[in-house]
Amino acid sequence: MKTVKRGAIAFSVIAIAVLLLVAVGCQKAVVPTPTAVTDIAKKEEKKVANLYDFQPQPLHSVAECAQCHIAVFDRLKDAGGKHQIECVDCHKEFHVFNPKKRPYETAIPKCETCHEVFHGEGTKETPLVDCASCHTDPHAPLIIPGVALSNNACMSCHTKESKQITDNVSRHTTEVTCSDCHHVKHGYIPQCNECHESHSPGFAMDDNACMSCHPVHMPAKITYSEKDTPNLICAGCHDQAYGLLQNNYTKHTDVKCSECHSAHKRIPLCSECHGMPHSKRMMHDTAKCGDCHGIAHNLPVN
Repeated sequence: MKTVKRGAIAFSVIAIAVLLLVAVGCQKAVVPTPTAVTDIAKKEEKKVANLYDFQPQPLHSVAECAQCHIAVFDRLKDAGGKHQIECVDCHKEFHVFNPKKRPYETAIPKCETCHEVFHGEGTKETPLVDCASCHTDPHAPLIIPGVALSNNACMSCHTKESKQITDNVSRHTTEVTCSDCHHVKHGYIPQCNECHESHSPGFAMDDNACMSCHPVHMPAKITYSEKDTPNLICAGCHDQAYGLLQNNYTKHTDVKCSECHSAHKRIPLCSECHGMPHSKRMMHDTAKCGDCHGIAHNLPVN
């Protein structure tokens, strides 16, 4: 019986506490009046009005444009070249493109506004009237996709190389295009061994060694240094002559090829080195030295 009474007392205490909390909460709750609602609405209206309560100034700096045009900013930063100028120098008006009223091509600035005909008129086959055919991205004009260009497009600007390769016909003229060699990007200079194997396996060939004889845009017009061209390089093509010199050791064996052949395919007179070793009668026609001495690459030992 005592236990039941104690439980009833505890329950009563809890119930009274709950009622007191509810009463306090009700006293603190404030029911907004119509006037209070109106004041809140006015504050919100004023806050919105303040957002537009100023006269905006036109954009005038790269930093301002870049806040929205982040990708454009990055391209200009990395490959903008001389286009790294204030955006508004080109874009006199902006955000005017409208697919129905203002076509895109009329909303962007024209290259010739600043550049005129920068690379000249070009050629009849490829007049340079469309800058974007090479400079596909005006925000990264230094990036020119070489593989997308034709020979005529390249030759319109690279007139020196064009003249060399057309005036000196070789397989570089007839069998390859500019983009076959300069394939990665505009300005890419390939290694010779990307296409060519060394014709002188006994000699370590690098680009400098190749081009010391073969100018790249006129490779058949062979030139070389008289002093610095090893015989092994010549032997790559002239293996028969080199073999004769090595198999029949004479004083000619130790002479550099370039000392006698100062220009490619030039056949010197024997008298240029040997002077007049015989009588004037015998030396009347030095073209006949070989009648006795054989050929220069295979002299008789005795």
